[in-house]
This record gives sequence, structure tokens and C-alpha cells, in this order.
Amino acid sequence: MSFSKINSSDLSLGPGPHPAASPFDKRVSEPLGVSAFEVYKVELPPGARTEPHDHLADQVEDVYAIVRGSGWLVVDGRREPIEVGDFLAVAQASTRYVIAGESGCELIAMCA
Repeated sequence: MSFSKINSSDLSLGPGPHPAASPFDKRVSEPLGVSAFEVYKVELPPGARTEPHDHLADQVEDVYAIVRGSGWLVVDGRREPIEVGDFLAVAQASTRYVIAGESGCELIAMCA
């Protein structure tokens, strides 16, 4: 096949192999047949958070794209407000996690 297509509503929530795996993750790359990098849709309900993690051991780089809601990116203990349209990258050695605001927060996490 020359392309793959899925709809996120057809994906199940559940943790994957990523160090920040959480029950709010939808794994996108595997159903699409992508193996060079990981893509997750993270659907955080109000007040929920991803798992604190860094990428020293696996040397992975993350980019997050905020697609709905708002909240905070916490990096090495410092909170940075995030909102729709923001793209975020964090140094591998820094501990990071996302906290959803009062309306929740959805983001796309790309990891390579």
C-alpha cells in the first residue's frame, strides 16, 4: 500500500514503551506502519499529567504539539504555560512532564 490512514477515535488509550507512557496515550505510529519514530496522541483530562521522565538512557528527542486545551510543561521543576498552537522541545537531560489545565490538554508527541 502507498499510504496508511487511521482516525484517532479508532485507537485505544493505554501506555506504550515510551518512558512517559501513561493511560492517556494513543499510539499512532504502529497502526500506521511507521517504525523510524514514535507518534502518540496524548489526551489528558483536566488536572491529569504525563509521567516525569528524561531521555538520557535512550537518547530520544521529543517534540510536542498542543492541539487542544491548555496546561503547563514542567521542565526541571519550572512550569511553563502551554496552549493550542505551541510546539515544544526539551533537552534530553531535562526531566519533563505535562499537566492539563481545567479544560484538559491534548498533544501530539513525536519521539525519535
